[in-house]
Amino acid sequence: MGGKGSMIAIAALAPVIGIVVIVVVLFTIITGAGDDDAAAATCGAAGTVSGTAVSVQDGELPAKVGPYSGDQIKNAAAILSIGQERGVTQHAQQTALMAAMTESSLNNLDGGDRDSAGLFQMRSSQGWGTHAQVTDISYAINLFYERLVKIPGWDTMTPGEAAQALEGSAFPDAYDTKSAYAVEMMNALSGVTVSTVSQTNEGATCTADTASAGGSGATNDSLAAGEQPATGPHAAQINQVIGFAKQQLGKDYVLGGAGPNVWDCSGLTKVAYAQIGINIDAGHSATTQWRNGVASGNMHPLSEAQPGDLIFWGGNDAWHVGISLGGDMMIAAPKPGDVVKIQKVWGTPNSQVWRPTDAL
Repeated sequence: MGGKGSMIAIAALAPVIGIVVIVVVLFTIITGAGDDDAAAATCGAAGTVSGTAVSVQDGELPAKVGPYSGDQIKNAAAILSIGQERGVTQHAQQTALMAAMTESSLNNLDGGDRDSAGLFQMRSSQGWGTHAQVTDISYAINLFYERLVKIPGWDTMTPGEAAQALEGSAFPDAYDTKSAYAVEMMNALSGVTVSTVSQTNEGATCTADTASAGGSGATNDSLAAGEQPATGPHAAQINQVIGFAKQQLGKDYVLGGAGPNVWDCSGLTKVAYAQIGINIDAGHSATTQWRNGVASGNMHPLSEAQPGDLIFWGGNDAWHVGISLGGDMMIAAPKPGDVVKIQKVWGTPNSQVWRPTDAL
C-alpha cells in the first residue's frame, strides 16, 4: 500500500482454507444461450459485481483460472469465502480480488515496497498490524473487508475506485485492469455465472478526435441477417449510428478501447452516438450510460426494443451494453479476446432499453 514494488518471497499458504468454511450458496445467475454467455463473465469495460456474496463451490478447486494457479487460486477462494462468511456483497468481493490481484498477484508475499507485505501489501507502519498479522491470510482478508465497508460511499464506487480509496496506491488506475480477471475468478470458483455490476474499467475519456473515428457519414445500407430496418422520424440518425458501428466490425475488443482500432462495449456505443451529436456518457462507462438513460426518462421495455436502442446487462450498475438491431439481434464489442460483431441478444438483459434519439 502506497507505491508497491515487485515482491520476491512467497510464503506458503497458511491453513486458511481449512479455517474458512466453504459453503455452496447458489444465487441468482445469468443464464443464456451458447458461447456468448462467457461475455457476461469478462466484458467489463466497467465491471463490478452486485448481489449477495459468492460462495466457493464445494470440492476441488480448478488448477488454473486465467493467469492464476496453485496458491493464487487458494488465496482467491479464501477472499471469496471470508467475504461470504462476513455477508459482504459481490461488489466487495470483486474489490478485494482486484486489490489482491494488483498488489500481490494473489500471492501472500513476505515483503514488498518499504514495509508492505501480504496479499494486499498492507504496511505495518500505516496501522495495518504487525508483519505476522498482515501476512496471515485470514487476518488480512478480514481487515480489508472491515475497512472497506467503512469508507463513505464505497458501494457506489467502481471496484477499482474502492480499492484505490482503501489502498492509496501510487498507481490508482492499475486496479481497473484486473476487473475481467476478478469476474472470471468469481465465476470459476462459484461454479455459476456471476452477474457483474458497474463497468469498473472506464478507460480513457472519449475526445472529439476519437468521436470522429470512422467518419460521421456512415450509413446502414444493408441489413444483416435478422436485423430489422429503422423506422420513425429518426430513422436516418439511427442508421448513421448503426452504420458507424458496422464499420467497426472485426476490430479487437480491448478494455478501455474507444477507437479507432480497438473498442470495448461502452466505447463503441458512446462514439457511435457521438456521430449524430448525442453524448450518452461524459466519461466512458456502461454503468454511467445506463444511469444517464434512466435519468433521461427515455427508457422502453426490452420487449419493444428497436434498432439503435441501447441494451444493458447488470441492473442499475450495468456492466455491459450493446446496440439493438431490432428483434433479438445486436451489435457490440463483447469481451476480451473477441471482436466487434453482430450477435444474438444473450442471457438476461435489463428489462428496459434506452432510446437516446427520443431526445432529438
